[in-house]
Amino acid sequence: MKNMKNGKKIIPCIVMLSIFGAIVCSAVETGLTFGEIISSPASPAPLSTVTFSIAISGETPSEVKLWVQECNARTGICHSDIQNISMSLESAGNYKSDITLKYADATYISCKVWAKTDGTWESSPKQNITLSVDTNGNGSNGDSQTPGFELIIFIIAIIAGVIILGRKRVK
Repeated sequence: MKNMKNGKKIIPCIVMLSIFGAIVCSAVETGLTFGEIISSPASPAPLSTVTFSIAISGETPSEVKLWVQECNARTGICHSDIQNISMSLESAGNYKSDITLKYADATYISCKVWAKTDGTWESSPKQNITLSVDTNGNGSNGDSQTPGFELIIFIIAIIAGVIILGRKRVK
């Protein structure tokens, strides 16, 4: 019977501690709200200079950095050279930075903004931006100027026409 009384005391204690823990966890929320990372141009070309901007509300960060990594979706590889550039305050809560992309084979970039408040770094969600990959004039996105199958078919058609016309003239 004595063990039953102790059990009845432990359950309310566990419930109270759980409620207290939930209150403490909900009170500890971030002081920053990150907007969407905007690139200008919206779909930049590889090796171009891109302007990034973001709105940050809440507390005023002491430092804001932009993290950019260039990746190639065809190979599934991201370059290990990550650019980490300071962003400057342009207007109330709006931060801006320019970055020159380094890799011609990149098809998209991953970016994230980090803001420092009270010695603690907080980050925005990672965002991917697709790069505009120019075609080389032959219907593919490759980097060589070699013709595609349409030229081969055209040459075969000309040769077949010459052979057919040559046979008709002989008869």
